[in-house]
Amino acid sequence: MNRKTHLEDLSNEIFFEIFDYLHMLHIFTGFILLNKRISNILKSIPLHIVISFGNSRQQIDFLLSHLTSHEDQVISINILDRIRDHSSIIHLLFNRHNFINLKSCKFVSIQSMTKLNNIIKQIGNLNKLVILELIQPDRKDLNENNNDELTRILLTNKSSSLRSLKLQYPNQYLNISNYTFINSNLISLHLRISGSSSTVSVHTVLQIFRLCYRI
Repeated sequence: MNRKTHLEDLSNEIFFEIFDYLHMLHIFTGFILLNKRISNILKSIPLHIVISFGNSRQQIDFLLSHLTSHEDQVISINILDRIRDHSSIIHLLFNRHNFINLKSCKFVSIQSMTKLNNIIKQIGNLNKLVILELIQPDRKDLNENNNDELTRILLTNKSSSLRSLKLQYPNQYLNISNYTFINSNLISLHLRISGSSSTVSVHTVLQIFRLCYRI
């Protein structure tokens, strides 16, 4: 006779494996309040936040409603900063929550580089963050001055944990070339540098990377 396997029959180890393949919204949509055992497991697993354009504001509100008691479990965040109703998600998340154990953070299509500065300062104080990526498609409304200020904050941050930094938006070479200090703990740096052909070359860019001793 065939024996049916019920969800409750699975070991904790199998649940850990399953949850490792899912991000936070999927986990909490499918498993929250299922039973006490599952709820206890959800309190002990690392969590990954992934938000894309296909997510609705209702889904985001659902996620936020459960974040308060789980924010210290979040180790990675990957956000497209524009969901279907055009809301900015980055500010919504970081103004309400403090992700003290965050290790990896990726922001894409940021709505406001100006408002992002304060959040970046907050992220820069996280002592476990290893990877930070900001990816911004070309937009005419982007303010280069805001970009340069954001880059200055990130490159001169003295975080001892940050190892990889990717800034995929226009950075003016003349501004970066004036830096006398860049975080020496970086081992990977991806910069998009803009400027005239008379000022930007392979040799001038190498001068910037010489400030990064470990790259």
